[in-house]
Amino acid sequence: MRAGPDIVWVMITGTIHTLADDLHLIEGHHPHTMWDDPDLPTIAVYRSGQRLYVLDTGAGPEQREAIRSLARRYHDVVDEVVLLNSHGHVDHLGNNDVLAEVADGKACRHHIPRAARPALDFEAFFGAMYRRGLPYFDYVAGLSVPPDQIASLLRALGAPNDLTDDGAAQLGARVSELGLGPAISGFLPSIVVDILLQTYPPVFLSEETMIDYEEIAPAADIRIGDTTWTGWTFGDVGRPEVQVLQSGGHSAGGVVFYIPEHKFLMMADETTSVPIWSDSNPVKTITTARKALRMIDGGQLDQLCAGHRPMLPARGDQARAALHEVIGSGRAVRRHRR
Repeated sequence: MRAGPDIVWVMITGTIHTLADDLHLIEGHHPHTMWDDPDLPTIAVYRSGQRLYVLDTGAGPEQREAIRSLARRYHDVVDEVVLLNSHGHVDHLGNNDVLAEVADGKACRHHIPRAARPALDFEAFFGAMYRRGLPYFDYVAGLSVPPDQIASLLRALGAPNDLTDDGAAQLGARVSELGLGPAISGFLPSIVVDILLQTYPPVFLSEETMIDYEEIAPAADIRIGDTTWTGWTFGDVGRPEVQVLQSGGHSAGGVVFYIPEHKFLMMADETTSVPIWSDSNPVKTITTARKALRMIDGGQLDQLCAGHRPMLPARGDQARAALHEVIGSGRAVRRHRR
């Protein structure tokens, strides 16, 4: 992905991309298929004064080691580590237990949106969401997947390694001919969740260190340019370091992170305006994207990044295009629902 006229990012999981001396992105991973390898988000680490902020932790050893590396870099100049989670999905929380290690005896805090907590029991949570669709949706009939990906999925379920794409396509056609879709569809939610979780490395949510943002104080109005958000401000009085802004579009309680010093917005998963989950709200995602566009127009936003799209920083026309795509996708979903 091109980040500007002179920079082309090389995309490797766990790679540290330095945006400024004190602001870094740790690259995630885009899977070949959802059942071959994990979908890992890009995360951020920011040092402001004597605080080190970790904005989500991703999952797996590559991202864990990158967080450790940055923490070592700032070890002697910070006296507090603050871990801020954007929402409750496991791919953003898997390395949360690294907090105690990188704090290394220093003060530390760990916050998460209250509404995100139900997703922490991730296997039950996502399984229940898939099962909610069974009365309304035939997962087999609605599954439009290329034959090579179907073959990959079947191999993940225990099919022979030499299963060919043509063989998988023939099987799909035969299932359709026999009308077995509704019967098989009932098993898919549990199968899909099991397979997806198997692609992930071990995850450590560190629930014992989590404190809801709402326990700090009620969400307050935050004015940025001509946009008004609600959320929480971290930093010293009169000197905001990280602002946690409520969105709640991708999933319940979801937030985005704004770093005023660098006019940088980390959108986590709030660029997904398609209602993937039952607690998704495309209207809120569109609202967040529109506010971000106004911040660009007003000079408060120079670059943005998201967990999965765009995984690495976008500026100017590229950032605008990404935000307009979010809005367009959300509008298309709303028209289809009507």
